[in-house]
Amino acid sequence: MLYGRPAGGSSDTGHRHVGTHHRRGRRSRLRGCRPLGRKVRTDPARRSTPSIGPGGSVTNWILSQLRGVLDRTSGATVVLDPDGVLDEDAITSLAEACRVIRADGWLDLRRAWDLDVRCRSDSQQTLCVSSDEFAAATDLPWDIEHEADEVIRLRWPVPKELRALLRSADPASAQNLIDAAGTHTDVAEIVASAYRVAVGDPGSELKSVVRQRLIPETPTEFWDALAAILATPAARSVAAGRGDLTGLQRLWNEWLRHGHADGADAFTAAPGAVLGLLGAGLLKPAPMRATGLPDWASVGAVDPDPEQLVAELFAVQPPSPTDPTSWIETASWWGQVRAAIAASPAPPDNTESAWRIWEQLDERFRTWLRRSYGSSLLSAAPFAALHQIAPRLARRVDEGAKILLVVIDGLGFAQWHPLRRAASLTVLEATGSLAMIPTLTSVSRQAIFAGALPRDFVQHIDTTRAEERRWQQFWTGRGIANRDISYAKVTGGDADPIPEPRGRVAAVVVNAVDEILHGAEVLGDRQVAVSVDLWARTGFLTNLVGEATRDGYETWITSDHGNLPTLPRPIPGEGQIVEKAGTRVRIYPNAVLRGQAADEGDVWDPPGLPTEDAGYFPLFAPGRSGYHPGGERVCHGGISLDEVIVPVARVSA
Repeated sequence: MLYGRPAGGSSDTGHRHVGTHHRRGRRSRLRGCRPLGRKVRTDPARRSTPSIGPGGSVTNWILSQLRGVLDRTSGATVVLDPDGVLDEDAITSLAEACRVIRADGWLDLRRAWDLDVRCRSDSQQTLCVSSDEFAAATDLPWDIEHEADEVIRLRWPVPKELRALLRSADPASAQNLIDAAGTHTDVAEIVASAYRVAVGDPGSELKSVVRQRLIPETPTEFWDALAAILATPAARSVAAGRGDLTGLQRLWNEWLRHGHADGADAFTAAPGAVLGLLGAGLLKPAPMRATGLPDWASVGAVDPDPEQLVAELFAVQPPSPTDPTSWIETASWWGQVRAAIAASPAPPDNTESAWRIWEQLDERFRTWLRRSYGSSLLSAAPFAALHQIAPRLARRVDEGAKILLVVIDGLGFAQWHPLRRAASLTVLEATGSLAMIPTLTSVSRQAIFAGALPRDFVQHIDTTRAEERRWQQFWTGRGIANRDISYAKVTGGDADPIPEPRGRVAAVVVNAVDEILHGAEVLGDRQVAVSVDLWARTGFLTNLVGEATRDGYETWITSDHGNLPTLPRPIPGEGQIVEKAGTRVRIYPNAVLRGQAADEGDVWDPPGLPTEDAGYFPLFAPGRSGYHPGGERVCHGGISLDEVIVPVARVSA
């Protein structure tokens, strides 16, 4: 039986009161019904919580409004969505938790209720109504309103102008927008509050755009929202270009050349932001001819004096880091310091001061790492840890991109900064990532290609011989044919031909830097710097990236671990009880044997490492020390800032 159509729907465009719920009594059941096939999503084999995340699935702010649906195990819930809160991905995700029926108008609603919902009493059902005819429970037919166990009216928690931005935002930014919308009504004020921008302040505006530019996958909706409110030329040029830095580069060049430019006040007020772009390779050094500029400006000048550069880097040290993003910024900054020291034929006078700063950073980093490493491995941030690189690149492949992943074994920020310049690489996106711990090739590089944590490859944790197979398994599991997957491993020397990527996803492992590290036992970092510069100028990396770019590949460069110039400490005389006696980490077969050597290092079982299953119990060399007899060896395996945080960049040549 059909009930009368309502005279009209109510309109509600407010954003403060989120999610209206109406609960009713149990509805009566009609016999003799037949199920409606059209518009129905059947429930999955098992009930689960919908996936939560940015960009389409059920995000936290939607989930909070649908809590009544998820808590219910039976009965019917009507979800009114006249404003299009639920997109296709969100509805698909909701269907993982319950049976979802969709209705796009009056006739769909009537048919779905009479011919389907009323016929089922054995499971939970959710009827999603996406029509502006039904903006409130009272707009529903009388019988549906009163027979439904609950009616939920979904609402956007932000003004209409910010809906696209909210949908595309990461969870933390989305919550910031919602909180700001709770205290402000003006769109510009909401955006400024959510993204911590003091509109009209050149330094604050530049910091805000740089902060987002250093985050991969910043949505275009963010840039559009920011461009609408920014008032100063330097920051506005970045936002208007949706992250393109061409305009900012022009202003930077003018400032260094003439001492004045439209962005001069922003550069002067936000040296840390400028340094972040220079360190990432997104802003390029330029000739400095003007006089009277701040001393730190020499950091962004062509061929600065190494000792002066170190001093100026000291002056723009980032604030004390507290989260992965700020630790990546600090790792990049420290990499510049190390690179500047290593570029000098003799250690500059401020070298000891630099390593005293490092000691303070290292102590804070180790404390943060033990507290936050586990949660960071689960972070939704792009490239938060190395095992997330392949899944992130899979998104680009789904969007139609061809991908080349170049893993330069052993490459730390101290080598990356001079390498990208010497190899004439153009950096398009830049960030950092947490390596697997211990920072050994068999543990961390294998995680990159497996797209999984070390606990998922227990049997091969001591070797890399399975990484090509794991790379293929990762991609075939996502529907890519074997013929469209390639993998190559080369030293990168003069005799090595340039690997030719093929298919839709290609990987190339380059061992050149790691080979250089292990041979640097005389002059340490300075020996590494000279050798890496020479290797870069041979053209291997430039040609690899250049050919891939010409063939239409999107090229990403990363590393499995960084490195640290270490000072000697006594080598424990333990003989056969040690499974792997590395310079920065020693691996024991059980906790008891490791405990006996606890005085010789730092005991820690990092999250994600299969200590029990693999008999893999690490003991880390403390501070800057290494288990070797003398000299300054550049090593890896430990848990220093230099070893754990590695560069990730999209490049072209």
